[in-house]
Formats: sequence, C-alpha cells, structure tokens
Amino acid sequence: MLKLPIALKAFAEALEREGVKLYAVGGCVRDAQLLRAVHDVDLASRARPDELLERAKAFGIEAKIVQQTLGTVLLTIDGVDYEHTTFRTESYGAGGAHKPDAVRFADLPEQDAFRRDFSVNALYERVADGSILDPTGGQKDLENRVLRTTTKNPAVILRDDGLRILRLVRFAASLDFTVDPGTWEAAKANAALLKGVAWERKRQELDRILLGPRVCDALTMLRDVGALPYLLPELTACDGMAQRTDYHRYDVLTHLFHTCENTPEELGIRLIGLLHDVGKPEALKRDGRLYAHDVYGAETARTMLVRLRYPNALIDRVCGAIRIHMFDLTDSASEATLRKRFAAFGRERTEDLIMIREADVRGSGVRTDFTAERWREIYRKMREERAPFSERELAVSGADIMRELGLPAGERVGKIKHALLLRCAVHPEENERKTLLKRMHDYR
Repeated sequence: MLKLPIALKAFAEALEREGVKLYAVGGCVRDAQLLRAVHDVDLASRARPDELLERAKAFGIEAKIVQQTLGTVLLTIDGVDYEHTTFRTESYGAGGAHKPDAVRFADLPEQDAFRRDFSVNALYERVADGSILDPTGGQKDLENRVLRTTTKNPAVILRDDGLRILRLVRFAASLDFTVDPGTWEAAKANAALLKGVAWERKRQELDRILLGPRVCDALTMLRDVGALPYLLPELTACDGMAQRTDYHRYDVLTHLFHTCENTPEELGIRLIGLLHDVGKPEALKRDGRLYAHDVYGAETARTMLVRLRYPNALIDRVCGAIRIHMFDLTDSASEATLRKRFAAFGRERTEDLIMIREADVRGSGVRTDFTAERWREIYRKMREERAPFSERELAVSGADIMRELGLPAGERVGKIKHALLLRCAVHPEENERKTLLKRMHDYR
C-alpha cells in the first residue's frame, strides 16, 4: 500500500462523499506492490478538469489545469505535486507518433485502464482505503515478473504509440522482468513505428535507459527488438564488426554496450561510453584501418547527438572526450606529459578521460588490470597541489603579460599564457605572481 499524506486522503474522502472515487495509478502503485521506492504519485478519477479544480480549491488545495484536452490537473498538497488525469479513452491514427487523434473522458477506471501500455502500469489504488483495482491482470503479471500489454492483441497498444517499444525495454531492464512472448514479437514487428516518433521523445526514453540498471541488457534488447535503426542508426554498422581477440572479447557494438554499463551513472559519461568507438566502421571504410576512429567517432557522435536534440554543451563534452579517448593507450606517457595534457584538457575532460579509459578496458571482456589508477593518482596530486587547469587560474593575466613584456594584444600573448599553464601544471608551486612575472620572459 502507498504511503500517502493525511491531507490527500482527507481530500479523497471528501470527493467520495460527492460520489467521486480518487485513485493512485500507474508506476507508483506498481512500485509499491514490488516494495520499490516510490518517487511520484499520479492520480486519476472520473472528475473532469474544471470540476476537480473547483473542488480542490474549495478544499484549500492549490490546483491548476495543465492540459485541458488530456484532463490533466496539477495538485499541490503539503508542498508535493500530484498530477491528476481524468479517466479517458484514446484513439490513434496510423504511424505510432505518440499523440492521440481523439481523447474522450470516461467515468470508469476499467475504461481508462485499456488505454495504458502494460498491465503492471494499469493498477489503481483507491486513495481513501488502499484497495486495489486491477482491470487488466497486472497483479498476476507482477507476481510472475512479466511485462504484457493491457490488450489481448499486443499490436493494438504498440501500434498506437511507437514509443511504447522503448518503454517496454526500459521497464524490462529496470524491473528485471521478462517480456511476454506475444508482446515481444509484436514489438519487433512494429519497431519501424519509432520512425514517426519525435527525436526529443526518443531521447528522453534513451536517457532513462542509460541511467537505469542493467544498461547492457537494455541496449542489447534495443538491438534485438530492432529499435536501433530508428534511435541510434549509426550504431548498426558496429553490429558484428570483429575486433582483435587479444584486446577484445566482443564485436564493436557489444563492446560499446559493455563499456557504457561500466561507466558511472551519469548521462554524459554514459553517452561517451556508448559512442566512443562509433567511428570504427567509418575508419575502416575510409582508411582500411582503425587508427583515426577517434576523429571519425567524434564527427559521427556529433551528428547523432544533434539529431537527438541534446544540449550543445553536452554534445561538446561527449564529442571532445571521444576525440581524445585514444590518448596514451599504452600507458607510457611520463608524469610531466600527463600533467601538461590534463591541464590543457581541464578538470571535466580529464575526469571523463580517466573514466572512459577505465570503462573501455573493463568493457573489453579481456583485460581488467589497467584501470587508469596511475592517471587517477597524478590527477589527485595535481588537485592537492592546486595546479591550474585553465589559464584563468594563473596568478597573472594577459594584461600582466603585455605590460611586463611590452607586447600588444594578440596571438603571442595567448601562447605565453598557455606555456605558463603547462609550466605550472608540472610545477604548481610556481603559480604565484612574482615567479610568473619572471618566468614569462623565458617564453617571449
């Protein structure tokens, strides 16, 4: 049973006295039944938006209509937001584009349930007394740990909204459920419907998959269900591409999946892990070898991330890391060289480089010995010694350089500042004004 605030239960009881039963519905009920953490509680009833708005305000609850057509009202109770939707039925046109052509409000939860995607997401808990309403057999599917559509014919639900194919993969991975065979076959048969779904919506589901558990399994399911051509099409060229068995146990695509899973649970580094070798097919095609796959990979990744409408800053971060991920592959660079490169990369890119190198090795399926520990230690020492990681952190400015050396503003001043940065990366103790005013004469 969900743990709900007293004020919400009191409101539910007041609604029931007026003939309206209020339910919690969807993922919150599912997760409570599974004894998982519940983060957001969605509500539903037969009350139309204007009716619910009026009754909420009369009860002293802050409320506003968010989407009139879909019957969505946002209630704020004790500082917590609850999204309420009126029971409804929906009809969709061809193409699976995620947006219903027609919405009709309904009076019964049994009508509402069959517009939802999977039976485990169509459970209704009556707020007033905690009783469960299960129109589609979701409780049995919870017990059996299986995902199944709310309709007897899975294709009906999946054809209505192609995004449900990605949601199927996400829920299977996050809940560690199997997929009903009929549902899985229908998903495979309708994977091309993802072509009609907006890239922003597909990106949102991809983000949830990448930040969820069992990432490698989820990505493998995306491949097996046929979703990759409509989500990450450039990755399909990596599927089955063999690699040297002394360095890799897996083909390129499977290696990318394993590398992604071995990164920390943060979107940027997960994307770096997933895409770091995406340039290998293009490198082999153009050059007959993989030497420049980091260059091609950065270009390809940018195309993919722009298409998915990621923010520019994240795109630059991911592509920048892919471009340098082959640095010092043999772990032979001296400490002075590493310090200079880390300072030139900056803190964030250095941290990304260390994390992707570690994940890349672990994701090979062959080696686990080198995990960038030496890099981590040098980077730790640099931070402890307060080494600068940008020219802004130097104890002198461009104006100081121009004044001390009698130089005009221009490229030469920038080169001197960069030289001072690299010097202080190796000798952090020199990053003080008096010393740098003398040192800059060496680079004039």
